[in-house]
Amino acid sequence: MKILKERSQNIYVWRNIHLNKGRIIIFLILFILALMLFIMNRVPYASIGLVMILLSYVLGIYAYRRYITWKSGSEGETLVINTLRELDDSYRMINGIVIPPNRGDTDHIIIGKNGIFVIEAKNYSGEIYCDSDVWSRYKIGRAGRAYELEIGSPSNQVKRNSKVLKDFILEHQNEIFYNNAPHIWVHGIVVFTDKNAVLKLKNPTVPVVRLDDLCNFIKEQKSEFQLSEKEIGNMCDVILKYST
Repeated sequence: MKILKERSQNIYVWRNIHLNKGRIIIFLILFILALMLFIMNRVPYASIGLVMILLSYVLGIYAYRRYITWKSGSEGETLVINTLRELDDSYRMINGIVIPPNRGDTDHIIIGKNGIFVIEAKNYSGEIYCDSDVWSRYKIGRAGRAYELEIGSPSNQVKRNSKVLKDFILEHQNEIFYNNAPHIWVHGIVVFTDKNAVLKLKNPTVPVVRLDDLCNFIKEQKSEFQLSEKEIGNMCDVILKYST
């Protein structure tokens, strides 16, 4: 496996991790100051302190959850990159790149002779349900009750990123292919990296795989067209040239 780009992804994730870490520190300081005002027990400082305590606590919890989400996502993407290194050097990998007109980044793009793959990595635990493009996620709390966590729709996300990449390739086909562009299909894959996640899938609209099965799934895919080594190189160069 030849990795062509991964630094921008690390910077993007690093910024969000440290942004939320900084917010946690700020809200913690505000919480301490608010507590001091409340302890003074003087009007109007006690009332102001009480409001600040509630506000800094709520915002601090929100920042902490965002921090955990980004940190977990970063760890999951690292696991995917390390796993995909098992593919041979006929494959190319581009990580964390923004394909215009997208604003968000695409986790991983794999390009090989047998096809083009967009991978959406999710490092989620708990019970994960999928019914077509409707997803939900639950974990068991300390009281033994299940509570729902945000998951969005990974299948819609990877399908959207796959279509954007396909349209992008066709838009720049003259820079990639020497003849007319073949019928391009971009495979969208959702991969779950947490081994303890319980997947309950019903009619998923994209392939959903475990991390251990990812490389074999990619290698086993058949394509109506075979990309040449030169076309693979051209495609990667064009993606890197016009994307961020």
